[in-house]
Amino acid sequence: MGSFDRKVERNQRRMYKKGKGSNVGQGTRNPRTSLGANGEGDVFKGRNFILPTALVLLALLYAVVGLIGNTEEVNSVLFWATIFLYFVLALVIFMRKPYLRVNKSSLYTSKFNRDRMLDAGNISKIKVSRNKIVIEPKTREPKWVFYRTRNRFDTEAMAARLQLYADTHHVKLVKE
Repeated sequence: MGSFDRKVERNQRRMYKKGKGSNVGQGTRNPRTSLGANGEGDVFKGRNFILPTALVLLALLYAVVGLIGNTEEVNSVLFWATIFLYFVLALVIFMRKPYLRVNKSSLYTSKFNRDRMLDAGNISKIKVSRNKIVIEPKTREPKWVFYRTRNRFDTEAMAARLQLYADTHHVKLVKE
């Protein structure tokens, strides 16, 4: 643990003692560890492959057009750095797996590079079909959609676990 983390924990303890902490009454639960795919509960991971494939094709197209066109720019560091960075971005997006984590009372996922959480009371309904699962929140947030074909999720296993979750928390589950 780094010195910055120790300072943060020390300041959090001081704030809790004063009663000004944001998690007053929640014990010593660290909100940072409750998010993400590594927390408690069943985790279903998918795989991003459409956007990385598009980025690799775009980098190859850029390289081919650059090589066919002006030969002076081909030796440019910026030209090759751009192509390299497209490949790196494609690799990063490919390696970062989308997930759905079903906890005792909450659902977690990452949308637009941010971790999201839905409590059972904030779920309007869950739609389950063979090729996709849609979780509709009661709030104005967008729906959570998990596709079998687009992101390689195991929708059958997810449907079984979400059926149990819906029965436990009295959430409406619709099978299509």
